[in-house]
Amino acid sequence: MQALFTRIWHVIASEQTRVFLWLVARQVIMTNMKRQRRHLTDTGICQVCKGGEESILHILRDCPAMFEIWSRFVPMAKQGEFFNTPLLGWLYENLGVHTEIGRYNWSTLFAITTWWGWKWRCWNVFGKTGKCRDRVKFLRDLAKETSEAHTKGRERGTAGVRVERHIVWTPPISGWFKVNTDAASKGNPGRALAGGVLRDEDGTWCGGFAINIGICSAPLAELWGIYYGLYMAWEKRVPRLIVEVDSEVVVSFFNAGINDSHPLSFLVRLCYGFFSRDWLIRVIHVYS
Repeated sequence: MQALFTRIWHVIASEQTRVFLWLVARQVIMTNMKRQRRHLTDTGICQVCKGGEESILHILRDCPAMFEIWSRFVPMAKQGEFFNTPLLGWLYENLGVHTEIGRYNWSTLFAITTWWGWKWRCWNVFGKTGKCRDRVKFLRDLAKETSEAHTKGRERGTAGVRVERHIVWTPPISGWFKVNTDAASKGNPGRALAGGVLRDEDGTWCGGFAINIGICSAPLAELWGIYYGLYMAWEKRVPRLIVEVDSEVVVSFFNAGINDSHPLSFLVRLCYGFFSRDWLIRVIHVYS
C-alpha cells in the first residue's frame, strides 16, 4: 500500500485530486453498496445506469457514464487489461504510467478523470446540473492546464536567480478567496496561538479568527490554523479557496503527503476532510 500512496502523493494533480485518490485507495468513499450494508438504503444498485451494483470501481470506471469516457482515452489494445484490473491494481498501474500524451502525462489525465467522475456522480445524485457539454475535451484541456502549471512552477523554482522583493499580500484571481493563517508557540512545545484572515479578490475582509491552542509544537499550531481557516471558509460557502501558510514544512504535508505513523497525521487527515468536499482548494507556501 505504501508504494501506491507514494504514487498518489506524487502524481501531477491538485491537492484535492490527490486526497480523493487517497480516499479511494483506502476504500472509504460512500457507495450504494456500502449504504445498503449499513441499512441506509434498500438497494445497492447504481441509480445512474440501473445495470449493476454501485461499487467504487463501478462509479469510477465501469458505469456506462464513465466507460464511454475511458474508452476514448485508452487504446483498444489496452482496454482488456484496463477494464478488468481490480481497484488497487488499477490505481497503482495507471498512476505509474508517465507516457506523454500531447502536453500531459497519462497519470495526470487518469487522476483528473477519476476525480471528475466522482464529482459528476455526486452532482447527479444531488440534482446539480453541470455545463460541460464535451467531457472528454474538458478533461484533456484540464490535464494540459495542470501539467503546464506544474512545469512553470518548477521552472520558477529552479531558476537560481536571487532577487530582493517586498513581501506583500497579493489578491487571488477573480472568483477565488484567500485565507492567510499564521501561528506561533512560545517554545517548541510551548503556549501556542493561531489566527487567520479571509479576504476576497478585492481584498475585502470576509472573516477572521484567533484561537488559544494551549501547549503544543509550532507545526501543530500551524496545522490548527489551517484547519480553522478551512472551517471558516467552508461555513461562509466559499467556492474556491487559496490557503497561504508561511511554514514550508506544514505545506509539504499537503503537497507531498504524510505517513500515517507521523504524530501530526491526525490533524492533516481532518484537513483532508475539507479537501474532499465540493469546492476547490490550493495550499501554498508564502514568506512571512
